[in-house]
Amino acid sequence: MIYQKIINKDSCPPGRFRYTVPETGYRIDMELSLDGLLERVQRHYLDNNIPLPSDWRDRVEDQLCRQLPAGWCQYSDGTPGKGFVPNLSAEKILKGIKSLYGMVSNAVKGEDVFVSQEEANKRAEICSRCFYNMNANFCAGCGIGQTITKAVGMVKGKRTTPSDYELKSCGICGCRNDAIVHVNKKLLLSGENLETTEARPSWCWVKNDNLKEAEQKLKI
Repeated sequence: MIYQKIINKDSCPPGRFRYTVPETGYRIDMELSLDGLLERVQRHYLDNNIPLPSDWRDRVEDQLCRQLPAGWCQYSDGTPGKGFVPNLSAEKILKGIKSLYGMVSNAVKGEDVFVSQEEANKRAEICSRCFYNMNANFCAGCGIGQTITKAVGMVKGKRTTPSDYELKSCGICGCRNDAIVHVNKKLLLSGENLETTEARPSWCWVKNDNLKEAEQKLKI
């Protein structure tokens, strides 16, 4: 496997050094050095009796690189890293929620709009452990934040999952994860362009029909 590597490890990247443990969803962040991050990651795995593969350090660094803008990383074969800048503005998120509400409201009569509670729970669990489950660029208590929260409620109604408190926004599509986990994938994909779908990681349930396989791919 070819991993992305940080070009200058002496420089602190945007958002500092961070890692989301896929097996537990635990987030390690605000580290000022890669060595400090690796030490905390190793400690978390050991404390929780989770086995570490021989290439775990490469995987930690690769995950970080997948969240950084172009120019920070390169692949181990020397080619430039892809670069990533999440678009999590309040305007984009609100637009996405309104679009989703429109699709849900205008669904063909008799069409299954929402998935089962079991499937929603599993989707939410996968999202909660994904490093693209990110904080948005606005305050939840401000006017736009309250408007978005209200719009999310209009989409999902009273539906909830045990992982709701961990769900944020998807850095790939800007969607509110606590809303989309309940919606039929056919409807979701009807409003998403192919480029966005292809940018999703292999474990994303929007891209991968097999939830068990998606969960396995998420592990380190």
